[in-house]
Amino acid sequence: MPAQAKGNIIQRQWEMLRLIPGHDLPGRTASDLAAALAMRGYEVTRRTVERDLKNLLACMPLAVDETERPQRWRWKRTKGVDVPGMEAAEAMALYMMHDAMSAQLPSCFMDALKSRFSQANKTLGTIARNGAHARWSDRVRIVPAHVVLRAPRIAPKIMQSLQRAVLNGIPVDVSYQSLHESTPTPRRLYPRALLLRGSSLYLIAHQRDAGEAALHFAVQRFSTVRLRELEPWPTTPFALDAFMQDGRDQFGEGTLVDFEATVSTALYRILRDSPLSDDMRVVENDGVLTLSATVRDTWALHTWILGHAEHISVSRPAPLREALAGRIRAAAAQYG
Repeated sequence: MPAQAKGNIIQRQWEMLRLIPGHDLPGRTASDLAAALAMRGYEVTRRTVERDLKNLLACMPLAVDETERPQRWRWKRTKGVDVPGMEAAEAMALYMMHDAMSAQLPSCFMDALKSRFSQANKTLGTIARNGAHARWSDRVRIVPAHVVLRAPRIAPKIMQSLQRAVLNGIPVDVSYQSLHESTPTPRRLYPRALLLRGSSLYLIAHQRDAGEAALHFAVQRFSTVRLRELEPWPTTPFALDAFMQDGRDQFGEGTLVDFEATVSTALYRILRDSPLSDDMRVVENDGVLTLSATVRDTWALHTWILGHAEHISVSRPAPLREALAGRIRAAAAQYG
């Protein structure tokens, strides 16, 4: 067989392995996999896919229910296909990512990367055994720049159902308890997107009989999620970028503003290394440091300014100054 043909077979089988669902998801039939491969440019028959699967079963942790017709394939719970040829730099990056993300990402996302992190640890362990004087874990630490709230606990089945609903455009019936409610209430939602802010994951969705504006729902506050695959999908338009630009619910990117403030010498030294923007300028006049920059007026900007409140005084824009002043007065009242 020509080398090119062998290469095509390997590429096709690799792509097919990527299409096989995880152990906790519904399996896919050989016909499903053949159709998905065809959409990616690999024209194969169902019989070819079945033959490939049976051959791969001998060397891959695949699971198939022999009693089910048609048979459905998925990965076993112990799926652990190593990343071939992982370099030291990649292993180091993954090691650092694990420390940085474990406090913020929901556990369901971290579990999906478990095999990659395991391979990174094996690679770094091999480097240490082959002559390094110390393990990387003894030489590297991740220090967060701000207080990191622990990621809320999310039930795996809730997460799986919401992911499927978002990716496939399936309405859901849910029980959801908002911060202002004492008990969960039933709702019908039309999921649009998932949004991670800090350590909190939100579902962006339209709610039946709640207007045309998309709303956000904290995923950990769902107690039940039921897919409604036969439910009609509403015609209400939605674009995630437009939702973000709108800035509602503190998720948006914010509007660009001409920002000006006086800053202390200590804060200036920090900003000299890590500027607020590419066009940031600081001018000294009679010992007063005046900072100007073009920034986005976001919730994150407000939080940053308040975190340095004793080192910065905002001059403009006026609405930002007034909003911050109100929050600072309210905070000071708590210590009066």
